[in-house]
Amino acid sequence: MCNSMDISSSQGSKDRISELPDYLLHECLALLEMKNAAQTSILSRRWRYMWTHHLTNLDFDPNSMYPEEYATFLTHVAESRKYFAWINQVVNIHQGPCIDKFRVEFHYYSSCATQLGKWVKFALSKRVKELVLDLTGISLLGDDYSEKGFPLGFDMLRHPPCYTGITALQSLHLQYVNVSQEFIEFLLFHCRHLERLFLSLIPLSRLTVRTSKLKYLTILMSTGNLEYLEIDAENLLYFQYRDERHNEGPCMVFKNLPKLVETSFCGGFCRSPFPIFNKLVLFSKQLNKLSLEFEAISSNHMNLAIPEGVVIPTFPNVKHFTCTIICWGHSCILSMKRFLKACPMLEEFKLQVDFMTIAEKLIEARELQEVDLENENEIEEMNNSETGFVREAVVENRNEEEQSYPKLRILELVGFAGTSCDVQLALAIVSYASSLETIICDPAGVRYSCTGNVFWLDPSTQHKAAKRRARKLAKIVAPKVTVMIV
Repeated sequence: MCNSMDISSSQGSKDRISELPDYLLHECLALLEMKNAAQTSILSRRWRYMWTHHLTNLDFDPNSMYPEEYATFLTHVAESRKYFAWINQVVNIHQGPCIDKFRVEFHYYSSCATQLGKWVKFALSKRVKELVLDLTGISLLGDDYSEKGFPLGFDMLRHPPCYTGITALQSLHLQYVNVSQEFIEFLLFHCRHLERLFLSLIPLSRLTVRTSKLKYLTILMSTGNLEYLEIDAENLLYFQYRDERHNEGPCMVFKNLPKLVETSFCGGFCRSPFPIFNKLVLFSKQLNKLSLEFEAISSNHMNLAIPEGVVIPTFPNVKHFTCTIICWGHSCILSMKRFLKACPMLEEFKLQVDFMTIAEKLIEARELQEVDLENENEIEEMNNSETGFVREAVVENRNEEEQSYPKLRILELVGFAGTSCDVQLALAIVSYASSLETIICDPAGVRYSCTGNVFWLDPSTQHKAAKRRARKLAKIVAPKVTVMIV
């Protein structure tokens, strides 16, 4: 018996993973993150260099290298050098014929252009499918700061493996990279498998996207250089555009977008709904997801108001609508009434309110007065007010078919403060949305945006008060609607 126990014990400790055929081991390694795959080199001689042949996901995420000191990595030259050394070590010993993903993320400065160029050539020569250059232009690592970003152009393709390898690209993410209109057109023409294109902080004045393969396109501009944008992409499903300029943005020409179902417009150029409507009207009837951001230019919110007679495009197939309003106070959310009417099939509506002024100034404003939700007379007076959301809706049109939102199931209020406007909006939607199941109140989302900086409310004051008002609202709408407080 003693011998049999020894035999079973010996069999139980046997390395059965190493007995697997090579192709299965390769599959296992491909599923591991790069850091974990490299650690397998200590298992045995057979495993020592196996990961260098079969690792296909080269995601140099600084958060994995500096999980607790990411800010230190961003601000210290010594830490950035460690990051570069990590990338160089992997690049130099990698033996595989191809890679699926190559991603780097750091603050770009001009003296590292040669280093970065070497990595891009490596990735392209390996026929990379997803290339991510997630760079920023904040000069924290030295004085040799370049305002135009990393230069990526035709010089990179003089290396023959890069010229042939670039055709394998399926996803391209360029942030703070200096590319020309001609080079992007070249990529779109030769990268026959390219389905995702992300462009951020790219110094372009004109851009034409003409392709039959692209499915996802994101353009984020902060400097406002873009003056003309043309998109002709018959298979495009998703389009996002952000522009921080406080005007109507670039001239946009949309051609042949029969499959576009989701779009997002945001930034400083969205100070008025009218330019956005003009851009959406061509494909408003085919969208099923819509995300818009508006910015109020003054405390009276007149730029968010829609005068009588102005026709809003209808969105008959939109089921998910997200709207962010950067404003001076809560009264601007009352403008949402006509937007919701334009989406008769809406199922989920998310409204986020960000403020442009500091908390003390807002608290003094009339629109931020707290509502006593336990006082029935005050609620009735609010609803009967000539300026109230509910009263205005009823007076304007009593046609239930026009006013109702029959499919709306979820209402999410990010930045809920429990003001009269918050409550009026919630109660009006409860009245008109016969299928409404849940209201999500997120007081933690209340924040202030001032000169590019974000200030969150003190959780010990306004946050707690908003939660208290949300609990009172839950009692009013129960049991018809469930209120979730996050």
